[in-house]
Amino acid sequence: MAQVTSAADRAGSSAGRRPAARVRATVFGLDVHSEIALSLLGGSTAKPTGRALEISVHGTDAAQFEWPRPAELVSDDHQPDGSLIFQIEAHSEAGYLISGPDYGAHWLSASGRLLRCAPEGLPDDAWQRLLIAQVLPFAALLQGLEVFHASAVIHRGEAVAFLGPSRAGKTSLALELCRRGASFLADDVLALELRAEGLLAHPGTPIAGVAHEAGRSSGPDEFALEEIIAINTRERLVRMAGATEPAPLAALFFLDRRADGPPHPHFEPAADAQMLLTATFNFVLATPERLRGLLDVCARAARLRVERILVGPAMDACELGAAVEQRLSSTT
Repeated sequence: MAQVTSAADRAGSSAGRRPAARVRATVFGLDVHSEIALSLLGGSTAKPTGRALEISVHGTDAAQFEWPRPAELVSDDHQPDGSLIFQIEAHSEAGYLISGPDYGAHWLSASGRLLRCAPEGLPDDAWQRLLIAQVLPFAALLQGLEVFHASAVIHRGEAVAFLGPSRAGKTSLALELCRRGASFLADDVLALELRAEGLLAHPGTPIAGVAHEAGRSSGPDEFALEEIIAINTRERLVRMAGATEPAPLAALFFLDRRADGPPHPHFEPAADAQMLLTATFNFVLATPERLRGLLDVCARAARLRVERILVGPAMDACELGAAVEQRLSSTT
């Protein structure tokens, strides 16, 4: 580990680095220290955790990084037409390079404590979108937390998570419950910490990404309670009032949206432990230590209230939110 940290420190102290960190925000259980303001972290009010991540920003391109070669391509994601969205390269000492043509490049040290970003001239809502969607959750994982593909709210002092595939409606459901009085905790990525007393769910970034085809059927005011900070071809980025501290995880709901689904939400116990394992947000890091941690977190989560929600394709967030709220208020 000392060798890895040394390599990261050498990269972080290279020529052109800006002055020491000046901005702080706590997200995904990490205390992010940045030399410049990060607009997509603006409004974060979570309390510090003691897990530090230092970010330096280089405005030209990733060539300045001197990313070592050879490196292994460990993951990539493409559009239906085959064009690259982003990819992840790994190097045994240097860590991970996460980059995409529309998202800049991000060099994350193997310890998860140092991050160098090259926006490559892209606007904040582009390069910082990859930062909050992929890079910071990866850093949280490297620092010992577990990350799940889930949105979450705080209901009556406890965290409630919504899991499921992309386009299942996790974000829209979380926002609907916030309109009904819950507090926003995380969108799309939920960082969990295993403690002796249970699982602690950490606040994510104070941003929700809502797909254009998602949402309610209640008219043009569907986002009136939130601040829309950016709109692109895929989604609206909405600023939320984030949670100030972690909350104990109490329940997990798997959204199962089917073409032949019922006309009204149907709840049933989710007894398949594999559902929890496959809900991890990161399949890249597969060290024995990480896999043991993932199994421990899933085993603890399986003791909680874990249910599947069967819904039809036309089910909107308003009706689904009302059903979940009623379900959470029940004792069965």
